[in-house]
Amino acid sequence: MDLDQDPLVAFLGLGLISGSLAGALKRGNWQADLIAWGPRAHSLERGLALGLIDRFSLDLPTIVAEADVIVIGAPPEATAQLLPEVLDLAAASGEPVVTDMASIKGVIVDAAGSAYPRFVPGHPIAGSENSGVGAAYPELFDGREVILTPSGATDTGALKIVERLWKTAGARITHMSVEDHDAALAASSHVPHMVAYALTSMLADHTLSPMKHGGGALRDMTRIAASDPLMWRDIALTNRDAILTAMEAMAQEHDHLRTLIAEADGDALETFFSRCREVRRKHDDILNPLTQRSEQTD
Repeated sequence: MDLDQDPLVAFLGLGLISGSLAGALKRGNWQADLIAWGPRAHSLERGLALGLIDRFSLDLPTIVAEADVIVIGAPPEATAQLLPEVLDLAAASGEPVVTDMASIKGVIVDAAGSAYPRFVPGHPIAGSENSGVGAAYPELFDGREVILTPSGATDTGALKIVERLWKTAGARITHMSVEDHDAALAASSHVPHMVAYALTSMLADHTLSPMKHGGGALRDMTRIAASDPLMWRDIALTNRDAILTAMEAMAQEHDHLRTLIAEADGDALETFFSRCREVRRKHDDILNPLTQRSEQTD
């Protein structure tokens, strides 16, 4: 592979994240073809019609044999199931770079094993409550973090190519260990989703139907409860231990806050809320990397 030229990229699975990456590469004037494979033609035809890919095939060995870079865009369990077959095909057909976008890394790295050094595990910290290639948009990764979790055995050339891919898409890159990634994302992403699901479930069962009377706070707190149930089922199961640890820490904070309210401790409540506001505002440049907006409340 000529490192001075853009490599041909194959997407295995074409949905919101992979379709947005394809669109971002097109926006960045990626010079090589973008191709795709999937088990069914519908999403691939849609991606072609939207101009996100140049062509597709339903035959996996054909796509792998043609690719310089393979991007697996599937939920965690589906990625873990597909990865061994992909790496076997890759080893037999020119050893392309292989990367993934699953939000759990432990189960993915375990599935990959250590025999293919040109596999680079990755996770873009970007998404939407919408799903499917029709929801893809090229700006999704602008200013967003992409975490790569290479090991000491990862091929450095492969790592540089994956970094180049994401930089072209407008992302910023961080390297982490697999263990640190899964623990950090359990706290920063997975538990917020669990909280949103629990809150939405409580509201759904409330006799006064509070969802009908919601404003901005309810909109923001429950937006991610509209996310893909299949993907979040996979995340909850594949990162179970780290999620349970983070949920326990969350429960302790919830119990502490409940005690302050029960005791009508106004000073302590104000201190608690002030600290949380300070922490949130301190990280606004990360959480809103392109749009600085004042905090609004109901």
